[in-house]
Amino acid sequence: QGRSARLAIRWGGKQPHTNWSCSGLAMADPASDGWPAGKVFEEGNSCGYTFDDIVFMPGQTSFEQSEVDMSGKLTTNITLKTPVVGSPSDTVTEADMAISLALSGGIGIIHANQSIEDQAEMVKKVKRFVSGFVLEPVVMGPNHTLADLHKLKETQGISTVPITDSGELAGKLLGMVTARDTDNCEDPSTPLSSIMVKKVVTAKEPLSLEEAIDKLKQAKVGKLPILDASEKCLVSMVSRGDLKKLRDYPLMSRDLLGKLLVGAAVPPRPDGDQDLSRACALAEAGANVLYLFGDGVDSQLELLRKMKAQYPTVDILAGPASSTREARRLAEAGADGIVAGSGCDAGSDPLGAPIPVALGRGEATTVYEVAHYAALNYHLPVSACGVRSASQALIAFGLGASAVVLREPLAGSDEAPGGGRAQAALHHGNSLVPKIAARGMTSEPGQKFPTISRTVATPVSSKGSARAYLMWLVSGLRTGMKDLGFRSLPDLHKGLDDGSLRMECRLPFSSQLREACSQAAKQAPHPEIMPISM
Repeated sequence: QGRSARLAIRWGGKQPHTNWSCSGLAMADPASDGWPAGKVFEEGNSCGYTFDDIVFMPGQTSFEQSEVDMSGKLTTNITLKTPVVGSPSDTVTEADMAISLALSGGIGIIHANQSIEDQAEMVKKVKRFVSGFVLEPVVMGPNHTLADLHKLKETQGISTVPITDSGELAGKLLGMVTARDTDNCEDPSTPLSSIMVKKVVTAKEPLSLEEAIDKLKQAKVGKLPILDASEKCLVSMVSRGDLKKLRDYPLMSRDLLGKLLVGAAVPPRPDGDQDLSRACALAEAGANVLYLFGDGVDSQLELLRKMKAQYPTVDILAGPASSTREARRLAEAGADGIVAGSGCDAGSDPLGAPIPVALGRGEATTVYEVAHYAALNYHLPVSACGVRSASQALIAFGLGASAVVLREPLAGSDEAPGGGRAQAALHHGNSLVPKIAARGMTSEPGQKFPTISRTVATPVSSKGSARAYLMWLVSGLRTGMKDLGFRSLPDLHKGLDDGSLRMECRLPFSSQLREACSQAAKQAPHPEIMPISM
């Protein structure tokens, strides 16, 4: 009777069928293994789960690993083929890391622990890596000389320029001068009008980048000028150099102009100093998404509303939110995407005060609750932070996340600041951290407090190329998706909602075990050597 009662509870009050037998003994339906997410997280459970507490039940597989589509949404307007986000930490994401992640199908959020000018320049560096539609190409006029072209090549490395009647963009296209046209000319005073090629292959607006590249291939030319509807005035240009990058990096994250996607972090300050000016400078530099984070979620709302009103085409990623209340405030303020997690895992604001360890929530519970609430009420995608492995990334996706924010796994890679090598100054020589005193401790003017450095470095092992790590990570995710029986993240989330994705909880010492492993790694004589007890 006791066993029957337990089975009845498991089957929602109904007696299960017991037609299955083994050696004459009745047994429950094997399809009932595991529990739906609603049972694990909602029904009278006062515990918060971490990623290590959850394990998924294997599903029925009828397809190959190569058929799995890992595309996921970062915001309502941005979809990543590799749903991985580089954390906005000053030891993880600068221009090189953002370029590497974008080439692999992800996106990097450039950190804010630097001046506004330096951060904006990093954004521009990422946008310049792939030309796409060159909206402001260098243009010369027919009266410019060969000496002017040589000077341009020495200063900017440009040897091919279009020639217009006005010598400026939007002028009538007269011809094109390439490096090959200048080889047989030695007189530096020769006007470009006498050596330019007048019969130029062009394309007419409107057309997409793919159409422009196809015409570039067919014409077998190095540069393709784009003319306006009248087919007279130059408006932009496409370069053949992008063809090689598109061939080598088919998952590349690009915007509508064909340039790499890049994000930038904006930590709002309680006094409002430079937060709006930083956000505006980054938007003007070409950032596709701004990540607004800070000491508390409420400090983001005013800046979020201002940015959505002033730059409606720039997506806003806001967080970290560890509860549905915080997610609701961010969504109603106009956020295009939400980051679920605790502050220390979401990028750690270097200008903020330390977060007490007693505050926060288990990562798995945070992701499930915030993602379920945001999708149900606002149809917003949620990114999960605190992910440290492919296994935890799969758990985050299975609990409703559409992307994951990586911090620890990318630190120490070749593209991270320092190139995988230890540096004496871990957080920049011009770090803002020592210049910011502890805030929020008083409202009395003139009262001073000692400076508190928020970010404390921990040793990490060198990991090699970030692109190679992402290939390994995505391979593990594809294998996990295949074992679960889902071809894509939308299918996985549908299985989460209808209960076909089953899960169980591990024993409660997983958090202690993870902390023990972390401490053992820090105290090990070599980063690749772990104590045998671990």
